[in-house]
Amino acid sequence: MTFVFNDADDRDRASDGVSRYGVYLRQYPRLFGDGDGAVTTDPGEFAAAAWQVATSPIMAPPYLDWTAERVQAVTFTGSEEGAALIARVQVAVPRPAALAEVRGFADWDRGDRWNRGYHTPADEALARRPAMLTSSLLLFEIGAGELYVPQDAPEALTVADAKASVRRLAELVTARMAPIMSALDSAGVAR
Repeated sequence: MTFVFNDADDRDRASDGVSRYGVYLRQYPRLFGDGDGAVTTDPGEFAAAAWQVATSPIMAPPYLDWTAERVQAVTFTGSEEGAALIARVQVAVPRPAALAEVRGFADWDRGDRWNRGYHTPADEALARRPAMLTSSLLLFEIGAGELYVPQDAPEALTVADAKASVRRLAELVTARMAPIMSALDSAGVAR
């Protein structure tokens, strides 16, 4: 799977003794409702809010993180065409052929064996040489019928619902990204 859930850390570092993610959920109730205290029953709205709280920058370190080195960001918005989410996944890619011969620019910082991935070069590196970091924005529609339906809403915002919602969303995004990640990670596309 492209994503990892930090359940052990969630329990071990919980200030309430139960769930660190739960503490954060209680700090951001406005993301899950319209301000009247009721929790949204819309699976898309609920999933987008649960994801936002589970990831950085709200939670640092996050409850939900990604393991695919190329993934730079994953966000969600509601569709203008009905009850669906639009997933926006930013992925580091090799330079396109039209830019491959442009000289003088550094690529993604690939880190080291302890910090693997595709990172923005540090300021000190940029002082020596500019960088050209190419990426692709993947857009996927996820229908409300595919999402987890919160069981305790509208009465309560629960950790169980939020965790189930982000797990389901992670499964769906992983499945949609799989052919793209496989093509990028094939032997011929190392950068």
